[in-house]
Amino acid sequence: MDIIVYSGPLHGGEIVKEMLGAKYEVRIVEPTAGSLLPQFEACTVFLDASMKVPISAGSISKADKLKLIVTATTGADHIDQKALDNRGIPLLTLKGQKEILKNITAAAEHSWCLLMACARKLRSAVHHVEEGKWERIEFPGEMFIDKTIGVIGLGRIGSWIARYANAFGMHVLAYDPNISDPPAYVRSVDLDELVTASDFITIHVHLNSETEGMLNAELIRKFKRGSVFINTARGELADETALVEALQGDIIKAVGVDVLCGEPDISQNPLWQYSQQNSNVIITPHIGGFCPEAVDKVVRFSCKRILEYLGAK
Repeated sequence: MDIIVYSGPLHGGEIVKEMLGAKYEVRIVEPTAGSLLPQFEACTVFLDASMKVPISAGSISKADKLKLIVTATTGADHIDQKALDNRGIPLLTLKGQKEILKNITAAAEHSWCLLMACARKLRSAVHHVEEGKWERIEFPGEMFIDKTIGVIGLGRIGSWIARYANAFGMHVLAYDPNISDPPAYVRSVDLDELVTASDFITIHVHLNSETEGMLNAELIRKFKRGSVFINTARGELADETALVEALQGDIIKAVGVDVLCGEPDISQNPLWQYSQQNSNVIITPHIGGFCPEAVDKVVRFSCKRILEYLGAK
């Protein structure tokens, strides 16, 4: 019997059992390397809804029975795709699955949440009250109306951000070479103009060999003075050391991120280290897409893909 290994939220595991348990052996595995990797090496299909454990070429080489990996996520940079390609094993992600993704707004909403939290100094204000203080004058906020937001990547999530910004009365700039006809309230610009003109900069692109490090130190030094930077896509898209230097030099006023280079091991990450002594950086643990109703939808969709694949075989 084929073995399906699932790693992710427990309620998603119940869906996997419901949809696949009658035909296959389903193993629900905790998303830690010690628990997952031995089970991965024994499975036929791996369904990943956590992204917490890197799947290396070494682990893939030991998985003799592996036929398919499916992720309930758009990104899968934690999996060695070259090793899968060498063995002819498909990797199915949610990238490009527009029908299932079009009404999943969790990551866009979290991006906007970080944007608002940075604009209103929410981290330091909350800590202030937790310490029993009540001095509003220490936390001047920033209104969004008539401000300019620069959206890097006008795909599914970036388009939602542009819509939110328009509703808040902001001017919307966008950089996306793949979009030739943006909405009327969006003005397409090059990357240099976007970073120099925007009060808020937010990035929403897939990580690949072309986009890795696209916000390099030279470009970050061009950010509009006093701007806010938001990243809920992937940490590797921006030079995090350069972001810290921009924060220290008052080029960037605040940073809100849901992703870091090297996650989940973040102890040596420069942005995290800076945040330990500075409240103008807000970091959340890659929770942007983690809403139960969203997870349930994508896990069900992923199970259907597994049934289709194994049925075809």
